[in-house]
Amino acid sequence: MTGAQIFQISIVIIYLIVLIIVGKKAGGQIKSQTDFHLAGRQMSWLIVAAGLVGTNYSGAVITSVSNFSYTYGLGGIWYEASTIIGFLICAFIYARRVRLCGAFTISELFEIKYGFNVRLIAGFFIMLSGLSASAAQFSAIGIITNTMFGIPNNLGIFISWIIILFYMVMGGFWAANLTNLPQLLFCFASFPVIAVWALIKYGGFQAIALAELPESVGGSYFSLFGAPLALVLTWVLQWMWMNEWGSQWYFQRASASRNVWHAKFGFGISAAFLTVGVLIPVTIIGLMARVVDPNLASGEVSLSMMIALSPVLLGGIATAGVFAAAMSTVDGCSMGAITVIVRDFYQRVINPNATTKQVTVISRIVTACVMVAILLFATSLKSVWSGLSFIFVFSTGLFGPLVAALFWKKASKEGALISIVVAGVVSIYWTFTGGGARFNSAWWAVVLSVCLMVIISLIVSKTGPWWGKAEKTAAKPELLEEITDFLSNRKATMADIIDRTGANVGEIKLALGELVINNKLVEIDYMTYCLKENCTDENVFTKDSSTARDIIMIIVAIITIIGFAVIWNITA
Repeated sequence: MTGAQIFQISIVIIYLIVLIIVGKKAGGQIKSQTDFHLAGRQMSWLIVAAGLVGTNYSGAVITSVSNFSYTYGLGGIWYEASTIIGFLICAFIYARRVRLCGAFTISELFEIKYGFNVRLIAGFFIMLSGLSASAAQFSAIGIITNTMFGIPNNLGIFISWIIILFYMVMGGFWAANLTNLPQLLFCFASFPVIAVWALIKYGGFQAIALAELPESVGGSYFSLFGAPLALVLTWVLQWMWMNEWGSQWYFQRASASRNVWHAKFGFGISAAFLTVGVLIPVTIIGLMARVVDPNLASGEVSLSMMIALSPVLLGGIATAGVFAAAMSTVDGCSMGAITVIVRDFYQRVINPNATTKQVTVISRIVTACVMVAILLFATSLKSVWSGLSFIFVFSTGLFGPLVAALFWKKASKEGALISIVVAGVVSIYWTFTGGGARFNSAWWAVVLSVCLMVIISLIVSKTGPWWGKAEKTAAKPELLEEITDFLSNRKATMADIIDRTGANVGEIKLALGELVINNKLVEIDYMTYCLKENCTDENVFTKDSSTARDIIMIIVAIITIIGFAVIWNITA
């Protein structure tokens, strides 16, 4: 190992020590399961944004942004631009309702809307998606350490795994969020500087205009529409919609925010951070790599090449930045899988009467077990992309039921269960039988998920429930009294009621339903309640059950059909 490599690896070691210190500090913040899984619902917009950006700012993403800008020129911008636009959509539409619903997980929201069976099935797919995403990032870390320092892939994976295991077990979601701050500092201190250095060193934008280009890209290299249409449409589907809406790690950060404003602003400012820290600088790095070497065998090595060519100090910081980018995604994705296992399986199936102390202890044990599973998965992957490809295979089928749960009163458990299972099975079959070579299985999943959800729910609204009709259970009298007392002088969201009572969502849903039926409570906004005596009929929330909302859901289904027809025809 050369002196320059020793200096650079020293920077990485300093960075890892900082993570250990932060993880230890976060351990002192854990007083309850809400603290462990949602950081006490006290995340400010800055911490929310750091978590959102940190999860997206992965080793695979920055490598891909550089790769696509190297390969397709300005047309490659749409890869990361899709994520940025998706975050803005979340800020205006998604974040508010997620924060109000009070659920820890997407699958927990599904129990509120659809019942326990749908929750378990959704939780299973979410868990697999989180494990796949985390394993892919560990694989990226192994490649980075091997390329930069000659350390064997699996050894690099194991070293980073030990660090993440420590601060995740110690601090849970507090640690995952707090460690994102030093991680992002390394990221934002490296790639913009690398981009500026490359422009100065190799002749600036004029050099890009004069770069030698292969005939396959030619004049389209400087067009925003130079990338293949099928590829751009898939980026839009995956990163503008499926990744943001169907990912537990984004849902969890919105739910963990201090209030609705912090959730919305966190998503909005994340879009700005990603524009400044990823889209612009890493695109420039990819373009300048074309200037330096126009004939790379693969655009995926363009980022590593530019880091290797940079000055020693800058290269060391950038290496730590790549390392940080991968690790910040691992903790967010793995925490999503951990929360699903604890909340959806342990607390609801194995031990429904678990105390707060028991849940916190089990959470740490599950964290360790999940991290072991991720380690085994990561060391068996043949490539980073083989892990990433499974994220959308497992999660896209949740899109239709999730949109309906957040915005549509007629959403039914029958539609949710059938759409998740059918979309998931078809997506997995398409992937494993080689259909992914034509187009990504996410297209099958989204069209089946949305269309089946809408069609079946509209039918059920006319026929009545297809199963579970006779299930009648009375709410606990003490819970009814506690909720009524809590609402005596205030309005409260589902999140407020969950945090106040400590009851599971099934019990709270039952109690709220009974109070509404008995005309003691009124829903005045999405999952927001007040006592009947404190509000009027004009306050009753009816928007989600209107005919206009039915029409909107039908239009959404039609749009997915049109999108599927387009991708089917252009890839024929």
